[in-house]
Amino acid sequence: MSWVFALLGLVFGSFANVLVHRLPRRESIVWPGSRCPHCGAAIRWYDNLPLLSWMMLAGRCRHCAAAIGWRYPLLEGVMALSWGGLAWHFGMQWLLLQGLVLSFLLWTLSVIDLETGLLPDALTLPGMAAGLLLAWSTGRLQDCLLGMLAGYGLFWLIGWLYLKATGQEGMGHGDYKLLAMLGAFLGWQALPFIIFFSSLTGAVVGGLVLMRRGAGWRAELPFGPYLAAAGMIWFVWHDSLLNWYLGWMAPVP
Repeated sequence: MSWVFALLGLVFGSFANVLVHRLPRRESIVWPGSRCPHCGAAIRWYDNLPLLSWMMLAGRCRHCAAAIGWRYPLLEGVMALSWGGLAWHFGMQWLLLQGLVLSFLLWTLSVIDLETGLLPDALTLPGMAAGLLLAWSTGRLQDCLLGMLAGYGLFWLIGWLYLKATGQEGMGHGDYKLLAMLGAFLGWQALPFIIFFSSLTGAVVGGLVLMRRGAGWRAELPFGPYLAAAGMIWFVWHDSLLNWYLGWMAPVP
């Protein structure tokens, strides 16, 4: 059944591309239909097939021949691999639905953050509600409600202390809401790992990027993708991570 979810991932990856393009511009995601961002020509259904149409058109608009960015097939392909991989890993159980919703939100938010530096409320706030609804259906509402509140509160406190100490914003409020969304999906137990892993990888990767660019250390870099990666790692492998940690911390006889 993994291939079925991979195909569904292609379709939802195409929808994610719509969100990535339109939400930061505050455009409707319903109307008008898909159009070329260069010439404005309407895209027919046969030119809008996920991944396939991009390859058939050689990555160019049928009407104006303008290049169609690599982000479109890449996001569709990654979503397909993610959904197929989640179906293979979890099988037909309730956790699969949670993983599909979470991965869709995290991939979409990560790409928007990378392109624009924004994490739209139009995704994070409904994401919190979806996380709590799924938590309620599995009997984890208390843990996940606490995770949502603690996630927002922790980053708000860190941001407030940084502002008081330096007079500058340390992170965007969208990051607060993204961590709150992750807490709503994963519970408060996931927050220490998410904060530690995202901070570590963000410092290492971000430092390398800044060195390569020759930018100053105060240059702004998106933090959302690191939070998203940490959240998905916890969701898929938290049992293994906990077992490793407990085994590492166990006293040697």
